[in-house]
This record gives sequence, structure tokens and C-alpha cells, in this order.
Amino acid sequence: MAYKTVILDFDGTIANTQESIVQTMRFVASSLNITAIDEAVIKELIGLPLKTTLEKALLLDEKSIGQATTMYRKHYNEIAIDTIDLFEGVTDTLKQLHEKGIQLHVASSKGRESLIRILKKQQVYALFSFVGGEEDVKNKKPDPEIINLIRDKFGYETNECLVVGDTVFDIEMGQRAQVDTCGVTYGNGTRDALAKQNPNYLIDSFKSILEIV
Repeated sequence: MAYKTVILDFDGTIANTQESIVQTMRFVASSLNITAIDEAVIKELIGLPLKTTLEKALLLDEKSIGQATTMYRKHYNEIAIDTIDLFEGVTDTLKQLHEKGIQLHVASSKGRESLIRILKKQQVYALFSFVGGEEDVKNKKPDPEIINLIRDKFGYETNECLVVGDTVFDIEMGQRAQVDTCGVTYGNGTRDALAKQNPNYLIDSFKSILEIV
């Protein structure tokens, strides 16, 4: 299959951000005098919008979410961001895809500022044609709005797009946009859960994308 574009999730697909997210949620919980948090729940929610994670993991009400969101983003961008690295093989694979003429995009529930800062720090930002964060759409994952936005912006046909992600939310998002999908097993989702979502491809290392495109 000849794809013109690869649309990538960020957390758990490109970058190992689990520790940075858990660390920041711990900080927010402590600041709000929340003594008991379930880190397993936080990990299960990675990839969904921050508002959803705050509601479900910290059991915050609407009134507290605004304060918690500001606190989370400040701590994340100033401190936790330094704990993030790209997964093995990601940098070289992105460069090879770019050299092949395949356009690369990010479709994430993360804030765009954080995404750009991390990609620049890892020296891969210039490889991407578009970096989409939570500010770019009204309807968040697994809604396909961000995939449709990218398709419309760059004029892609559905059969020219491949969505790659580590959770069932990413795969469902791609399927609802009627594009091909690829699950990666090394991130926050499990192989079994991804397989049940029935992506077109399921890979164990990021560099295996080169065998698909």
C-alpha cells in the first residue's frame, strides 16, 4: 500500500511520556490535597484529553478542573518535560519516512505547546508538516475530527493515510475517519486490546512502519 502520509499519535507512540504524565498528576493531586490516586487509572487514560484524565483519575469537579489544568501544564512544561525521550528507532525512522517523501503529522490530545517543545528538543520538529494538539479540534479522541482536519488541510484521500497509535482510542479514531490504522504494542495499550480493535497492522517496534509504507 502506497501511503502519502503517516499520522502519528504522540504519547506512547513517538515518545515515552508515561513517567512525565504520572509525575505531573501526582504533583497536581498533592497540590490539591488529594492523598489517594490510582496510577493504574492514569496510565489507562493516557492519550485522552487532559480534562478526561483529571475527571476520572482525580475525581475533580468542573470547578476544580480549570485550576488543575493550569497547574498541570505549568509543571509539565517546566519540569516533567525533561523526563521525556523518544522511543528506540523513532528518530531514524522519522528521517527515513521524510526522505521517502511521506508527509508526517501528529494527532494528539496533548497541548500543542508541549508537543512542539518536545519535538524541538528531540530535534525532529522540522520533519513534521503539521502538529495537531487538543486546541485544534472541538471533539477529542476517539472522535475522528483531527484526522479529518489533516485530510482536508492537505487534500489526502482516505486510502493515502495511515494512522499509527498505541491505544484503542487511536485505532478507533482512524477507523471512524475510514483510514488505515496501525497499532504499536510497546506503548500504553496492550497487544490484546489493540488486536481486538482490529487495526490493519500491529507492530512491535516503530521502525517496522518502514515495512508497511
